Amino acid sequence: MGKLDHKICIVTGASGGLGKQTAIRFAEEGATVCICARNEERLAETKRICEEKGAEVLAMKADVSDYEQLKAFVEAIAAKYGHIDALCNNASTISAPHPFIEHTIADLEEALHSGLYGTWNMMQLCFPYMKEKGGAILNYGSIGGVEGMAGFAAYAAEKEAIRALSRVTAREWGEFNIRVNCICPNVATDRFLAGIEQSPKEVAEYLKASMSNNAMKRMGMAYEDATPAIVFLVSDDAKWITGQTVHVEGGNWISA
Repeated sequence: MGKLDHKICIVTGASGGLGKQTAIRFAEEGATVCICARNEERLAETKRICEEKGAEVLAMKADVSDYEQLKAFVEAIAAKYGHIDALCNNASTISAPHPFIEHTIADLEEALHSGLYGTWNMMQLCFPYMKEKGGAILNYGSIGGVEGMAGFAAYAAEKEAIRALSRVTAREWGEFNIRVNCICPNVATDRFLAGIEQSPKEVAEYLKASMSNNAMKRMGMAYEDATPAIVFLVSDDAKWITGQTVHVEGGNWISA
């Protein structure tokens, strides 16, 4: 028996990275998996893998920066299943690092549209289909925002805004038995590692070092190290946890 049996679970940005691995883990845990992403071909691959695990899958091409596409995605889920049990706002983009003084408003707007606005819109769109039965929402922050990582001003700003939004909605929606938490992951995927190997040597070394700069002294992997925590946070096992930020990064950030 899976931890997500009979639950309708959404994962945005499921064509690759942590989103893809989360969708696969959800399928293994018995969920009905509803996924979206911009890359239709890679999204179809995620759908195929989830179906091979025995899951029912609804997959739709949707860009989280496009409200109308998100609305169509959520309405398709509601029309087919009637309610939503879990929402994972995984989708986001990150630009190459550069000093704050060189950031432009366009940089900030790109970060906001792909991260904060997508999260905001998905939460509002899904709320009507959660408020009767309750549910769990998992938003995505970043250690880059928590510790103030140099070179990532726009990305860090929108990620911290997502954490604040998560706290506010946890208070407002608790009466509907809707839990809202935030996760700060720092993990790699096989595809990410393959990309590193194709990078210039100094870039590859920097990325490997930064991904291993934690108390565990190793690089965490998305499926093995992060998805079990994600399953827990959206499952009934975490029914008394809301409004929290959970760091899943091997001890990059340690505090009381």
